[in-house]
Amino acid sequence: MGNKIVFSLCLTVVTGLLFACGSENLERDVKATFVGTIEEIYSSGTAYVSEIEANDNKLLGPVVIGFPENTEETFQVGNKVIVGYDGTAMEVAPVRIFAITIEKVK
Repeated sequence: MGNKIVFSLCLTVVTGLLFACGSENLERDVKATFVGTIEEIYSSGTAYVSEIEANDNKLLGPVVIGFPENTEETFQVGNKVIVGYDGTAMEVAPVRIFAITIEKVK
């Protein structure tokens, strides 16, 4: 009886370790950034941003961004922000991206 419990416990630990080691790296790298002004903030965790300056991408015009889940800073309409994302954008109008980082520009 004791051997079965020890075996089950070891099997659970090994399975957990294999699962953890086999999972993908969930961290995404920032590959592109732009500076814009928040025009509207929606309750769905997104914001409408008019782009002022594209740093290393080819975005043109307004962008709808999804705020990163780990955002602790609060934003208001009129804030100038720098947005970092993985370089991919949804091909809809207006363009939609999921921000990895967002910071207020001072």
